[in-house]
Amino acid sequence: MDFGQYIDPLDSISQRKDFYGYEGKDSGLAAITTLASSLDYMSSRSSLKLLLPLADPAQVLNVPVIPIGTLLAATHPFAANPPYLLSWLSPQISAPDMLQPKLFEKLVTENFETVPAKLLLQLATAFEEGGLCDKSGTFFYKNHLSKSNVPVLAIAGDQDLICSPDAVYETMKLILEPLVTYKVFGELGGPHFAHYDIVGAQQEGADLRRIFKPVLPLKFYIN
Repeated sequence: MDFGQYIDPLDSISQRKDFYGYEGKDSGLAAITTLASSLDYMSSRSSLKLLLPLADPAQVLNVPVIPIGTLLAATHPFAANPPYLLSWLSPQISAPDMLQPKLFEKLVTENFETVPAKLLLQLATAFEEGGLCDKSGTFFYKNHLSKSNVPVLAIAGDQDLICSPDAVYETMKLILEPLVTYKVFGELGGPHFAHYDIVGAQQEGADLRRIFKPVLPLKFYIN
């Protein structure tokens, strides 16, 4: 990556709020689906907090990116093999038995790349009063959700330690009720869904087509 050519997507979004329906303008979107997403982690116990201590040193040292992928690949053997010193890392990605071992290893060692330090710094605001805000610190995104007229299907995983169902609900409850459907994947007796299982689960015998089937007409409920 040529850091000199890097364009921060968060800067672009902050500068083009009008494009996303801000101030009542037409967003051009027919509907939205969010997967394990929230604008406010203040009241949740999200493990995403583990990344926040990396943000300040990166800013002080003027480091453009943080090599999350390299760090995960280096720690994976300690999580997947005896004596399992870092076994707590695996459930952050996938619930037990939801991904085949080889696929899980490939996901951890090859899928994750670097994270722009600017992005991590802005993400940290989601853990502060008011939730995620723009780089100026004055525009709080969740304060404008009630102005949206776009239907939203919000999906959470019952064992998601990164973005828990509670964190998803904190954002979705701000959208007008007729426009939002809130669905938690996972059942009491299994299967269960962690953060990446929502898009990559491969548990044998699970009727994922039934679990993933959207609920229509749109309505607001908690499973």
